[in-house]
Amino acid sequence: MRKKASVTKSTFAPSRRSALVGSSCVFVPSVTLARSLQAEPAQLQSDLERYASFGTHQSGSSGDQATVQWISSRIAASGYRVSLQPIEVPFFDETRATVTLSNGSEFVGIGQHPITLTSKGGLLAPLTLWREDQDPRVIAGKIAVVMLPFGRHSSSLQPVIAGAIKAASEANPKALIVVTDGPSGEALALNALDKPADRPMPILVLGSRGIQPVLQAARNGASATLYLEGQTGRRIANNVVGRRVGTGKKIVLTTPLSGWFTCAAERGSGVSAFLALADWLAKAHPNLDVTLGAMTGHEFENLGSKKFNAQMVPPPGDVDLWVHLGASFAARDWHELAPGLLAPLPSMDAQHFLLGHESFLPILRQAMKGVPGFEVPYVASVEAAAGEAKQILIDGYTKLIANFGAHRLHHARSDGLQAIDGALVSQAYVGLQSAVSRILA
Repeated sequence: MRKKASVTKSTFAPSRRSALVGSSCVFVPSVTLARSLQAEPAQLQSDLERYASFGTHQSGSSGDQATVQWISSRIAASGYRVSLQPIEVPFFDETRATVTLSNGSEFVGIGQHPITLTSKGGLLAPLTLWREDQDPRVIAGKIAVVMLPFGRHSSSLQPVIAGAIKAASEANPKALIVVTDGPSGEALALNALDKPADRPMPILVLGSRGIQPVLQAARNGASATLYLEGQTGRRIANNVVGRRVGTGKKIVLTTPLSGWFTCAAERGSGVSAFLALADWLAKAHPNLDVTLGAMTGHEFENLGSKKFNAQMVPPPGDVDLWVHLGASFAARDWHELAPGLLAPLPSMDAQHFLLGHESFLPILRQAMKGVPGFEVPYVASVEAAAGEAKQILIDGYTKLIANFGAHRLHHARSDGLQAIDGALVSQAYVGLQSAVSRILA
C-alpha cells in the first residue's frame, strides 16, 4: 500500500509490482542472452536493503566499516582474492549542528567540512544576509547567511558554491550559514577537499524548506546562536580490493561505498549493481583478469579512488575495459508538487549520465535504449565527467564506461529505501551487462 508522500518523513515504500509499472524495454540480441542477462530484482532489492541497514556511510564510520566487511565477504564468495587498502580521512561525529533564533526557534543543519567547532555555549552574533555586491564591512563579525541558487547541490567545489563561500568568508564573518535550495528543501551535505580552510570558521548548512524565519531574522539584523559541537579529527577507512588473475583481457570494475548519510539510491544502487556484475564476470568469463575496487573517501573529493588508481590497477595501456558505477546508478523519480514537496513515481530519475569510450557509444546506445538518462551516452572526457569517473580519466584510463548523477534526494538525510527499488536497478543493470558482454566479445 502506498502511503502519502512526505519527503521529511520519507514514508513512501512502493511494492515490487508498482515499481515495474511503466518500465521501458531494453534491447537484448537474443532470447537466450536476455535470459542470461537477467539480474533478479529480488536479489538487487535484498542488497539495497542490506546496504541501507548499515545506516550512515561516512568514511570510517561504523556503517562504512560494516559495509566493507559485507562487500569483502560477498566478492570473496564470488571467487576473488580480497584485501583492504587503508586510507586516512577526516571525520566529524556531530552532537549538535543547529542555529537558534532569539525567540527560541531552532533549525537543525549539517556541519560543513573543513570543520571548525564552536564553544560549548555556541557562537552568538547578529545574522546578516550576504550578497555579492554588498559592502564587506556589513558582514564582518556577524553570522553571514549565504543563499545558494536552486540546484541538486553536492560539492563545495562547484563554482557557484565555492565562489559564494570564498567571497563571504573574505568579508571576515564569525561564521557562515549556507542554505542549499534543492528539490527536497532539505539541507544537502557538500563534499569537500581534505585540507584546512583558508579562513577557518564554523559553517552550518541548512535546507530551504522552512527557512523564512532565519532569512527574516537576518534581514532585521537579529542575533542568533550557532552550535557546531562534536568530535572531529582523522581516522582510518578502507578501500576493498578484489583480484582474480587471468590470462584474458584486463578488466577493472569499481564503485564508491561511502557517503554522508544512508545514501540508498546515491550509493546503494551502484553497490548492488557492482556485486551483480562482479559475480557475473567471475562465472561467465573465467579467463578474464579482473580487478575490483569498492572505495571509501568519496566525500573528500574521491580520496579513496585516487589511492586505488595509483596503487591497485594496471597501467592505462594494459586495461581493456574499466566499468565504474558512480552516484545514482538508478534512483526513483518524483513529481515536484511544490517547493520541498515531492510525490513518488514508479519510474527512474533521468538526471544521471552515462559516459563511454567513443568506440563503445554505438553499443551503449543500443543496450541502454529505453533506460531514462542512460539512453543518450556521452564521450568519456575529463571535461564531461564528475566524481570518481573524472579521476579515472585524469589518471589516463580512457577505455571506460562510467555513470554519475544526482537524484532529487541526493546528499539529503532522506536518501533511504523510499528513493530506490530493485526493479529500477535491474532496468539499468541489464542494459549495462548487455553492453559489457558485447564489448568483451
